[in-house]
Amino acid sequence: MSVRQTGPLRRTCRRAGLDRNPMRRPEDRMQTVLAALLLLAFLASLPLAALLVAGPVYRAEVRAAAAEQAKLHPVRATVLTAEHAPLYAPVSSATVRYTGLDGAERTSVHRATGLLTPGGAVTVWLNAAGEPVEPPPPARPLGRAVLLTAGVLLTALLLCGGGYLALRFVFDRKRSRAWDREWARAPWAGGAGA
Repeated sequence: MSVRQTGPLRRTCRRAGLDRNPMRRPEDRMQTVLAALLLLAFLASLPLAALLVAGPVYRAEVRAAAAEQAKLHPVRATVLTAEHAPLYAPVSSATVRYTGLDGAERTSVHRATGLLTPGGAVTVWLNAAGEPVEPPPPARPLGRAVLLTAGVLLTALLLCGGGYLALRFVFDRKRSRAWDREWARAPWAGGAGA
């Protein structure tokens, strides 16, 4: 007796239930079809998430960052005196001089995370009233778009994976009941065929 060699494609098809095995039940074939449909649904959600979530979120974040920065005015300031920051708190304070929006020279206290030296230059952000404010937070529109898109894709994966597990559970119960019925009809089990 010779054993026929099977290639990797044939083995994959057999494991996926796509062969012509007469022992396969209709439930097995239906489970394979539904698994393929759920996989296609998940794969279709990839470009949909990029199109419907990532793009709009990215554009909205860019607009919000631009609007926030448009309200503030950066001006160059000269450091007059600087305090050394302790090691446990890397924020240092300095007295700076800058020209306000009205053209007048002003001084204020500026806090920065970098090393400030007297005579050095720093950027001070002013609001519409000409008062120093915290610098605008760095815009991270790409990171937020990627994070939200990943959340949508994770949700799609959980829905498709959970749907497959639920279908598999239903089909396994159906196969088990069919197995019990067939076993009860077996001649050696004392069933109707005896």
